[in-house]
Amino acid sequence: MHPFPHDSLPPGRPPQEVAEGLWVFAPNRDSRGTVSWLLRTSAGPLLVDVPDITQANLALLSRQGRGRIVLTHRTAHGALRRLVRHLDWEVWIQEQEAYLLPTMAVQTFCQAQDLADDLALYWTPGPTPGSCCLHWRGHQNVLFCGRLLQPQPNGHVAPVRTAHTFHWGRLLASLARLRQWLGPDEPGRIA
Repeated sequence: MHPFPHDSLPPGRPPQEVAEGLWVFAPNRDSRGTVSWLLRTSAGPLLVDVPDITQANLALLSRQGRGRIVLTHRTAHGALRRLVRHLDWEVWIQEQEAYLLPTMAVQTFCQAQDLADDLALYWTPGPTPGSCCLHWRGHQNVLFCGRLLQPQPNGHVAPVRTAHTFHWGRLLASLARLRQWLGPDEPGRIA
C-alpha cells in the first residue's frame, strides 16, 4: 500500500452507509458525476466505480482489507490508477473497455461473469461499448447499473439518451437481455 500525503488530499464528505454493508460515495466530478458504491460481500469488499480521492473516502477504503473494483462504464474510472496504487485492489472491466487501461493489470469478462455466489457481472452495451451491470444477489439484492438506467423525477429509473450515449439501440437491447438474466423478482433495488 502506497500512502497519499494526508495533507495533499481534500477532506471530502464521508461515504454514507445506506444499508448494512452498503455505502454510497458523493458524486465524482472527475467522472461526470459517477456515484460509487462500496459493498461488504461474502467474497470481501467490492468497490463499484471510482470515487473522488479524498481523506474521508480513503479512510473507509483503507480499513477494508484486500478487495476488488468493478468499473461499470468508461467514464467511471476517475483516479483509478492512483486508487489502485494505494489499495492494491484487483480491477474488473468488460473486455471492450480494457484497452483504455493499457498499463494496468485488469480482469476482463465477455457476456456474463460470476465473481462469487452472490455477485454477477453482465455486459450491457449502450451507454458505452463496454458498459456493465453488477448484480449483488445477497440479502440486499441490488443491481448497480452505472449509466444504463438513471433516476427520474417521479422516483423511477429509465434509460436516458444523452449526447454521450454510445448506441441507443444497443442500450435498449441490453435492457431486454438484462431482464432475461435476472429472476422474476430481481432486483430488489437499483443503484
